[in-house]
Amino acid sequence: MSEQFDFITLGETMVRLSPPGFQRIAQTQSFDFQIGGAESNTAINLAWLGFKTAWLSRMPDNALGRKVVSLIASHGVDTRGVRFVPGERVGVYFIELATPPRPNRVIYDRAGSAASRMATADVDFDRIAQARWLHMTGITPALSESCRAMTADVFRFARARGLTISFDVNYRSLLWSAQEAGCALEPLMSLCHYVFVAHRDAVALFGAPEAPRQAAEVLRRRFGCGVLVMTLGEAGAIAQTESQQIEVSQSFKVSQVVDRIGAGDAFDAGFMAAQRWGLSLEASLHYGNAMSALKLTIPGDLALFSKDDVDQLVGGATRASVR
Repeated sequence: MSEQFDFITLGETMVRLSPPGFQRIAQTQSFDFQIGGAESNTAINLAWLGFKTAWLSRMPDNALGRKVVSLIASHGVDTRGVRFVPGERVGVYFIELATPPRPNRVIYDRAGSAASRMATADVDFDRIAQARWLHMTGITPALSESCRAMTADVFRFARARGLTISFDVNYRSLLWSAQEAGCALEPLMSLCHYVFVAHRDAVALFGAPEAPRQAAEVLRRRFGCGVLVMTLGEAGAIAQTESQQIEVSQSFKVSQVVDRIGAGDAFDAGFMAAQRWGLSLEASLHYGNAMSALKLTIPGDLALFSKDDVDQLVGGATRASVR
């Protein structure tokens, strides 16, 4: 079977409902309808950057499940590998967007969703075999025991087929405890070429040192992955390999944050895209930071920006061109 996709992702996508503006749920009379899921977010972001992408999942065979999938497909993502099942439900999350001192508030209604029941038998392995790069996150194995086992099976399959594998820890405290997440996710890391982890999650889940540079070095050696990428929020990011450590500051300042949800997925997409373009680790960190900054300026989970958009922001920061 001929190669077809630059990137393939697998995970749950939910309906996202949010009160207009900065209203609270208690006061709103309507909700804005959008979609959100770490893996589909990343696939859509990469499609906007010009890559051929695919997304796999298990979704309910009803109007709502079909609508979610059609919205993902509308951004150019291949969704033909999605398994539709009757009599089940799509996950939903509600978010109140806020400005300081009031924090954003998320309410999940996703327990027992069709995607949370994913098992190895639901996966279109033939489609995975058509891709060059597999990307998943720690949200999927957090959903259920069957999702956890399926993630490991997918990683082993992709590794045997020679795919590049990336994994974002993407810890969600509403889904499981830090201790449970750390124990479940660590065995997966040795199967990955790239691991993305926020410094705060590195400390909470894996007991990493408080000093970011030391934490990146310790975890890369401990996980045995090729590249460990540690995000530091407004301080920037670090890429750690066996032989080098590269740190870049966050040079793209956002004067007004519109919506933080999806910024981590945007970072992943920018970094992964730059790696596929053949750029250095330093340049890839800059592209990740740029995509993340751009995402903060628009509502919703998605970073709907083209390569030209990101190139204009990066400008001379990387002193690299993509041909």
